[in-house]
Amino acid sequence: MKKSLKISILLIILIALVSLLTMYYGSTDLNDYAGVAKFFAGDYPAKIRSSHSLLYGYLVSPLVKISHSFFFLKVLNLFFLILLSISLYYISNKNSRTLLLFLISPIVWYIAPWISPLLLSSLLFLWGFFFISKFEDNKNLLNLVFSGILIGLSLAFWNTVIFIIFFLLICFFYSRKVSHLFYFLLSVLAGFSPLLIFDKIFYDFAFYSTLKFLFGIATMSIYKSIYPGINQIASSFSSYLSFILLLPLFFYLLFSREVFSENRKQIIFLALSFLFFLVNPQPRYIFFLWPILILYLSPRLNEKQFKIQSAIFIVITLIVIAPYLIQINYSTNAKDFTSVISNFGNWKITDDTYELISQDLEEISKEYPNETFVVGNHPDVYTDLALAYWGGNIKEIVSIQDYDMYLKNQSVLFEKKFMSVPKIKDRRLIWIGGGLEKAPDDTDCNAINLGIGFREPIALQDFKILKKYRILYLSIRD
Repeated sequence: MKKSLKISILLIILIALVSLLTMYYGSTDLNDYAGVAKFFAGDYPAKIRSSHSLLYGYLVSPLVKISHSFFFLKVLNLFFLILLSISLYYISNKNSRTLLLFLISPIVWYIAPWISPLLLSSLLFLWGFFFISKFEDNKNLLNLVFSGILIGLSLAFWNTVIFIIFFLLICFFYSRKVSHLFYFLLSVLAGFSPLLIFDKIFYDFAFYSTLKFLFGIATMSIYKSIYPGINQIASSFSSYLSFILLLPLFFYLLFSREVFSENRKQIIFLALSFLFFLVNPQPRYIFFLWPILILYLSPRLNEKQFKIQSAIFIVITLIVIAPYLIQINYSTNAKDFTSVISNFGNWKITDDTYELISQDLEEISKEYPNETFVVGNHPDVYTDLALAYWGGNIKEIVSIQDYDMYLKNQSVLFEKKFMSVPKIKDRRLIWIGGGLEKAPDDTDCNAINLGIGFREPIALQDFKILKKYRILYLSIRD
């Protein structure tokens, strides 16, 4: 046992080194968390655009303010990873094999460098799941309350948990008293209350983040992206393949007659959740329930199966961390495991993109201090510049989308109206509508004379190229 614990400590140190040294911070929703943290720290020279809860970014923003970087956010992630490891060790009755299997899992190494609330949310949900399982055994209502509060907190930090709670309700409450469901949901609401308070303070509407997230999911599912030619939830072969490869080979053991009969509700819950994740198979989703999966799988592996699974995990882990090691000093088109697969045979290594952006912006801000710049040509490329710049000489960075809407005197990005047209002579018509609109702001777009293009000149009429830097193009309005 002492040997296993020493190996576990060594693995945590190695995970920490890879995570802290790589310049990779995550590829999905990075601006929703790192950008929001930088915004509340006062270091973000733009307006934020987030589809998720801002609570995590707000709470960790002092760490960004102190370090003037994202370094401490990675340290915080590692802290949550350590707490997850300790929790898993405790919940598994100090099973060192469970701890080892968790720490050599490729998904753990995959998610470790990401700036995201996923690790914190997973930690809270693990303990919530622990207490609801205890409630199944002893029927102590206090365990049900603890479970609801922890799962509500998990939801407050990561919106996707709302779907996982739905599966939890199906599996654990279908045969319970209505009062048990009431106590649980009330406890979830109590745990979720920090986000409700946050939204009430900053948006004057307690359910702003929740409704924005749900309507955003619904809109993308039906109408795809608001950006022409982009399907934001499209799933490629590489997404499915990377998702499946990160799952354990012996996952099927959980459905054996003996294991399933002893843990019916838990196994059905895991199965439904992972099937749901396959709708949009992003590997990061796997991590959320990974501690629970390992908790139930590890004791079912015999010695030979444990060695085989460990060997497979180690091989895939080496592939997972390879692009992270490259991104210590360079940039690549294979930034993570999924893009390693999708760009197979066409891998490229270049100079670090964020470093080049940072250097270019430093030069531009010195040559044109305290200016507002419109940035394109993609509507959201301005976020890359806002994340990379840590100076104080840029007044504001504006999305080309907002600037173009100003020129056209438009404010609505997307709107839909649903109505039923009566076939008789009726004086009334009922309709339901919704949309996405540009928020009122104090940016004087008419005074913007400078534009920045990422990898290409900005495509705006009356703007001509002034200077090409390393990766940015500076243009000026005639």
